[in-house]
Amino acid sequence: MTDFSTPRRMSAGAFVIMFLKSFKKILGSTFIIMIYMVYKSIGSESEGGLLLGIGILAGFDFLVSFIEAFVKFYFRKFHIEGDKLIYTSGFAQKQTTSIPLSRVHTLRTKKGWFYRVLDMRGIAFDTLATDRQEVELILDESDWQMLLRRVSKGENFPHVDDSIALPPPLVDNTWSISNADILKGALCQNHLKGFSILAAAVFTVYDQISQVGDDPAMRIIDYLESHLGDMMPTTWQLVSILVAMYLIVTVLWTCKIILRYGNMTLRITDNLLTIESGLVSRFTCRLTREKITTLAIKRNPLERITGCQTITLRQAENATDAKNEGAIRIYGSDFGDKLLAWWLGDRDGNNDTTLITAASGKGLMVRRLIPNLILAVGVGAVVILCLQTVLPVVILGVVYAGVAAMRAVMAWKHGGIELKESYVRINRGNIACIREYIRCRDIESVGISSSPFTPYTRRVSLKITTNADFTKVYSLAVDKALAIRNLILIQTAGSACCPAITEVRIPRLV
Repeated sequence: MTDFSTPRRMSAGAFVIMFLKSFKKILGSTFIIMIYMVYKSIGSESEGGLLLGIGILAGFDFLVSFIEAFVKFYFRKFHIEGDKLIYTSGFAQKQTTSIPLSRVHTLRTKKGWFYRVLDMRGIAFDTLATDRQEVELILDESDWQMLLRRVSKGENFPHVDDSIALPPPLVDNTWSISNADILKGALCQNHLKGFSILAAAVFTVYDQISQVGDDPAMRIIDYLESHLGDMMPTTWQLVSILVAMYLIVTVLWTCKIILRYGNMTLRITDNLLTIESGLVSRFTCRLTREKITTLAIKRNPLERITGCQTITLRQAENATDAKNEGAIRIYGSDFGDKLLAWWLGDRDGNNDTTLITAASGKGLMVRRLIPNLILAVGVGAVVILCLQTVLPVVILGVVYAGVAAMRAVMAWKHGGIELKESYVRINRGNIACIREYIRCRDIESVGISSSPFTPYTRRVSLKITTNADFTKVYSLAVDKALAIRNLILIQTAGSACCPAITEVRIPRLV
C-alpha cells in the first residue's frame, strides 16, 4: 500500500495494542472480584480451588479482551479522499466520520513503551466540534510518515493529489530543552497545589471507608477517636509532618514533569509548531500558528534567578480532551520571546505600536488581601478554641497574613493591560510575573463590570474572553477601561478574519 486513497485497516501491530488496552481495562474491572476470592479463601484449605477460580477469571478476561480487540480492529477502516479523512467504525451500527483536514485543530501522537516495542504510534485528530478526540489511529512509522505527508498536503490545498509538491518552508528551526533545564523549571514551580491532589486522595479513602458499611465504618471511627489523644502530634511535630508531606509531593510532582516533558524538542517550520516530549512514552503535538489562541510567559523569582521561564500555549477549549485541557506547557526554557515573535508573525522582533496602557489600582491589593485576612482570623480562632494553644497559632497566623499581604502587593504591582495594534498584553500574577498575549482577532467578547464601590473609586474590571479561556483585569480606571474596550472593538472590526464581538457590558456607575 503506497497511499491512503482506498479504505484500509490499521497496521497489524494495532491489534496487539488494542488487545493490551482492552485486557488492562477488563482486568481492572475484575480485580475486585479476584481480591474477594482471595479474601474468602483465607483460612480454608482449598488452595487449588482458588487458583482454578483465578485462572478461569483470567481466561475470561483474555477471551473478552481478544474479542473486543478483534471487533475494533477488523471493522475500523480509514482513507483520505481529497482533503478529507474518512473513518469508518462499528459492527452492529456502522458510523462514518468525515473530517476536512483543514479543520484539524491539533494532531497529537503517543508512543508508549509497548508502542516502541512494536514500532507503532497512536495518532489522535482533534477538532473544535467536541471536547473529545474525533479519530484515533494506531500506525507503524512508515504509515505514519505517509499519512503525515498527506495531511500536510490536505492542510495547504483544498484538492490535492500525490503529484503536487509542498512549497519549501520559509523557516525551519529546531530547539531542544535538556532534561536538566526541565528539572530546573519543575523545581521552580509552586508545589503547594500538590496538596490538592493529596486532599483528593484522602477524601477518596474516606469515601471508600464510608461505603464499607455503617458498622465497620463506625468501628474504625470509634477506634480513631479513642486513640486520637495518644496519637495527636504536637504543634511542631505537625509542622514537621507538613514539611515532609510537602517534600514528598514536590518529588512526586517533579518526577511526573520529567517523565512527561523530558527530552523535549520544539520544531518550527514556517507556520507549523511541532512539540515532542516524554522519557518513557513519547508525545507529539502538531499545530499551526493560527490555532494557538493565547500565549503566556510566567517568571517567578526562582525562575528569574535560574534564567528560565514557564511558557503556556492555550488552544480552543474543545481542541483537546478534558485530560489535556487544551494547554501546552514548556518548562525550563528561555524561548518565550522567540515563540512570541513567531506566533505574532514578527520574525524581526519588531513589536507593534502601543495604543494605550492601563495599570491596576490599589483596589486589586485590597481585593486579594481581605479574604486571606478573614480566613486567617477565622481558622486561627477555631484552632485556638479546639487545641487551647495560642502562641504557635498566632505565629502561624502572622506569617500567613504577612505572605498574603506580600502577594497582594505584588498582584497590584504586576496588574495591568497594554493594547498594541494587533494584540493585547495582560500583566498579572502574584509572586510570579505573568505576561499573557491575546491577538485582537481571537477575542470573542469583551465586558466591563463595576462594583458597589465604583461610584467612589472610579475603578472597574475588564473581562476579555476567547475560545480558550477568559482573563479579567481588575481595578482599572473607568476612562482607560472604556477606551481599551472601544479600541479592541475597532481593532477587531478592522480584521476581516476576526470573529465579531458578542458581548459588551457597560458598567452602571450611578
